[in-house]
Amino acid sequence: MWTKTKSLLLSRILTVIVAMVFVLVAFVLPLIVEFYDYISEPLGIIKGEIFIPFCIGLYLAIALALVALFFLHKLLDNISKEIVFDSSNTKCLRIISWCCILAAVIFLILCLWRYIFAMPAVIALMLGLIMRVLKNVFEKAVEIKTENDFTI
Repeated sequence: MWTKTKSLLLSRILTVIVAMVFVLVAFVLPLIVEFYDYISEPLGIIKGEIFIPFCIGLYLAIALALVALFFLHKLLDNISKEIVFDSSNTKCLRIISWCCILAAVIFLILCLWRYIFAMPAVIALMLGLIMRVLKNVFEKAVEIKTENDFTI
């Protein structure tokens, strides 16, 4: 039988697995960028060397992803402890949203070299906006819960 506890455990396990994948990708990122440069056509405003800007941009994006995954894991941990409508969860959602929005900015900058990065930029921006909305909903729920806690 699938339960809420099993679902939370699966989410936490998947969060750790995705974080490990990002760490592994970080180790081979220069090889991936070199291969991508070899197979792709220079479709972008800037036609120059892509190795350094892509490595810097993608390492920054990986760092943001790891920060977002850390706070997602923290959020899931709070939920598993029955700490749901709490300001710490709002903080986690705020940080995750800013990580997504900053990743979108990085991908938009990488669009100067290759237009293909427009799609990850749009996806990251949409995720960031969705996280902002969730953060606002949680913030309001925390406010209502706090008011209810003070009501006798």
